[in-house]
Amino acid sequence: MARVLLFFCLMLSSCSFLDLEKASSDSSRDIASTPTPEIPVVETRRRTSQDSSKQALRKRILVLPFRNDSSVGGQELCQFAAEEVRNKLGGVDEFIVVREQDVPGASVLNAPANEAELVPLIEAARAHGLVALVIGTLKDVRIKERGNQVGLFQTRYNTVQASLEIKLLDVTTQKFTIVKDFSAEVTEENTRFFGNRSLASTDAVKAEGAVTQAVDQMIPAFSSEAHRIGWSGRIAKIDVHRFYINAGELSGVSRNQLLRVFGEAEPVVDKESGLVIGMAPGRFKGLLKVVDFFGEDGAIAIVHSGAGFQERDRVEAYAPPAP
Repeated sequence: MARVLLFFCLMLSSCSFLDLEKASSDSSRDIASTPTPEIPVVETRRRTSQDSSKQALRKRILVLPFRNDSSVGGQELCQFAAEEVRNKLGGVDEFIVVREQDVPGASVLNAPANEAELVPLIEAARAHGLVALVIGTLKDVRIKERGNQVGLFQTRYNTVQASLEIKLLDVTTQKFTIVKDFSAEVTEENTRFFGNRSLASTDAVKAEGAVTQAVDQMIPAFSSEAHRIGWSGRIAKIDVHRFYINAGELSGVSRNQLLRVFGEAEPVVDKESGLVIGMAPGRFKGLLKVVDFFGEDGAIAIVHSGAGFQERDRVEAYAPPAP
């Protein structure tokens, strides 16, 4: 009997050992199959910072007041079209859309009647640190109505055709990189009480939908041309050995970035005709190195090489050639 009990105890011990070994094996297998822990937050931030430093610098762009060559909508429709362009360009990563109220003396920045008057406009844009200008014209707006009218309430179907000309002017090269017409047609049912609105104001409201659709068509063209416009800034102020640049982190400038400095451009005049041919690029003066940032979008730099830097000098991004 004692032998039987001893044998039974040995069997129980063996089973327990096997179960324990199996559990240990399963546990090891689970640990081996556990996914690798995520990268620490600090490392992620470091990589994000490195990636952001490689992004393209953002260009400061201003949308000038539109001109209305049509007989519809007056100045109110022009203001609506310009604001639509600003809102749409605000979604293009490579641009910083500057508002007129943020540009001192913006009243001088008006679309010229002809291209012969572009030089003063370009000079004013450079002085304000802008790299591109959008010039727009409402070329043709037509409204066709059908429906019934009862008292002051109008229930009508409006078919509106709108045609816009949009130009993108590169301030540095003084050339238009985009000159295109965009048009749209919209038919909608309107039941509105216009009250004491003027005819021009009423037509402006009716034409808004067609203008918006025409503006929507310009975004792909602007997105594809954005990289063709060179980035530039300027020295806004000099304080002993510190140079304050009118572009900073918001514009994509990174710490330790090198900036090439050029003197002010000068007009080249044809002695025979007396006409201004264009603007000659300023003299290269040297390099600045970004060491800090200030304000909403400003950078502080020190001299890396060169001399003779002055306020209003133009700066461009510089990347040393790979060895």
